[in-house]
Amino acid sequence: MTPAGLILDFGEVLTRPQRRDAAELMASLVQLPFEEFLARYWRHRPAYDGGLPVEEYWRRVAERTNALPPAMVNELVEADALSWTDYRGDVWDIAAAFRARGHRTAMLSNGVPEIIARVRAARPLENWFDVVIVSCEVGCSKPDPAIYRLCIDQLGHSAAQTLFVDDRAENLEAAEAAGLRTLQFTGDESVPVLRTMLDL
Repeated sequence: MTPAGLILDFGEVLTRPQRRDAAELMASLVQLPFEEFLARYWRHRPAYDGGLPVEEYWRRVAERTNALPPAMVNELVEADALSWTDYRGDVWDIAAAFRARGHRTAMLSNGVPEIIARVRAARPLENWFDVVIVSCEVGCSKPDPAIYRLCIDQLGHSAAQTLFVDDRAENLEAAEAAGLRTLQFTGDESVPVLRTMLDL
């Protein structure tokens, strides 16, 4: 049965994986070896996704006692946003085509204000999605069951009628527990699978 609703993750579904050049720039700004930087970046990311202020996030990543200079924080924010805006056009096109057939679409993302503001400026999300839910704006993050319930309620279809697409296994497991149909997105090879599941 073709789903009536579609929920898409942002990072690594609507975008390609994080750009290495931008991540390397962030590492150089805080003067850390690349792998150590990535470990700290992801260690503190859930708190940032959940509403931790940007200055405190980058202070924790850099492991500094005092706040980083505002100019450095601005440079880090710009590089961070750049790292997540290599858009995967095929998936945006799928969302648009599915919606054009009269179905409902949503974007459900763990995200931060500084990046989502830039995404919205570059791509008015309402052109693709009926519902947009970002963790920093609702006070909970995937895989918290509450964020799935919120998205399902706003989308207006039952979980069983809705397909959720994400790259992370823990997010998919929580979605399945909420009753959603799921697809683990593993890269470009998942694009034709998604088309088939949506009968596009």
